[in-house]
Amino acid sequence: MEKGKQPKDRYRLVIFSESTFEEIYSYNYRPWHLYVVLATLTVIITSIIIGLMVLTPLGSLLGNNRTESDELIRLRQQILAMEENAKSHDLYIRNLRQLLSGEPVIDSVINTNPTLDSIVTVDRILEDELLRKETDLDLQLNTNNYRKLASNPARPLDQLHLLPPLPGKISLGFDPGKNHLGVDINAPANTAVKAIQDGYIISAGWNLETGNTIGIQHQGNMISFYKHNSALLKKTNSFVRAGEAVAIIGNTGTLSTGPHLHFELWINGKPVDPTRYINFN
Repeated sequence: MEKGKQPKDRYRLVIFSESTFEEIYSYNYRPWHLYVVLATLTVIITSIIIGLMVLTPLGSLLGNNRTESDELIRLRQQILAMEENAKSHDLYIRNLRQLLSGEPVIDSVINTNPTLDSIVTVDRILEDELLRKETDLDLQLNTNNYRKLASNPARPLDQLHLLPPLPGKISLGFDPGKNHLGVDINAPANTAVKAIQDGYIISAGWNLETGNTIGIQHQGNMISFYKHNSALLKKTNSFVRAGEAVAIIGNTGTLSTGPHLHFELWINGKPVDPTRYINFN
């Protein structure tokens, strides 16, 4: 390559044969030509790198650590917040129970060390004392009533007068061999489910398989169950009369395939066919 002394001189690139020194190729250029070529190559290489970062997984691989780190921090903050809420809720429940029972109340809020609980003495209030006595008395009376109903001698089965829980058609009968320990009764939506006889509510709540379920203890160690209800109208420990509405027909629970009432009748701890004792027609 030959170079002149003036800035505006042209440059010449010559390629010779090593063996014969014969000129094979020559190219004349100015300095700005070289700058244009270098700039063009730089733009092309930069464009290729940006394209690989944006259009291929390469960019996500290179920047994934930062994204994952931010996501882990956010999830950890959420978990810590949930733990604090759970602790506060548990403390509230414990304090409420101890307040009703008259025991010292645990208060971790005023403690500078959250791992240690401080004991706060709370004066017994007359209204709370009366409420505790009334609640204890109700529980004791209900427990005695359950025992009396269960221990009372059962009347002959043919003399039992049991009301149907609701008017409707039996779609599936009693079949212990298939673990179907009651009868399924179809009825229109919003139909009231009624108690078949006087008794006390021994359970009223939600179950994963049977949905909203209610159980009634009747005289002579007889229990009736009403399952898959859309709503329950009575609470545990309450007394109901025969024919009194206790629930609304529904379709709750994983074992339900449509709106109906699954009704079970148990006598002396064993399931029996309700159609033997109740006229569903």
